[in-house]
Amino acid sequence: MSAGVRTAVTVLLAALIGAAAGITAVVWLQTPPDDPPQRPDFTLPVLDGGERSIDEWDGKIIVLNFWATWCAPCRREIPLFSQLNAAYRDQGVRFLGVAIDDPEPIRGFLDQVRMGYPTFHGMESALDVAAAYGNQRGTLPYTVIIDRDGRIIERFSGELHEPDLRPILDDLTG
Repeated sequence: MSAGVRTAVTVLLAALIGAAAGITAVVWLQTPPDDPPQRPDFTLPVLDGGERSIDEWDGKIIVLNFWATWCAPCRREIPLFSQLNAAYRDQGVRFLGVAIDDPEPIRGFLDQVRMGYPTFHGMESALDVAAAYGNQRGTLPYTVIIDRDGRIIERFSGELHEPDLRPILDDLTG
């Protein structure tokens, strides 16, 4: 075999190996994981004093919403979340808030707006929890849906509306 033919075969073989590796990578990256990730445990302060842990709601469907009093879209979501919490409560759905804020502004906000579900609070610690749930950028609002087995089913950055949530809750409670 001449040097020219050997070089051509070597280049062709390298190209085929590269193409196969590229196709394998694309397929691997597009394949969803077999199991959704488990929710991280956390304990944070609550407004009525003391601390609570998310594991108190094990076995429930959890809508975990990260919000702040200074965040307009967050403030707009809370009445909807309170309404849906009441509507789905008998089906085992619980809404939980995590306010990235100090207690006093939260109390002032809650004097004006009824929140029908518990809310944790904190600054750095609450941001750490948000990051553990996939919110690396600290976007608010940020909402995570967790099934009865503690698996994270959905993550949403930005304001949610009823048509975003109701089909997911109907599916999980169906």
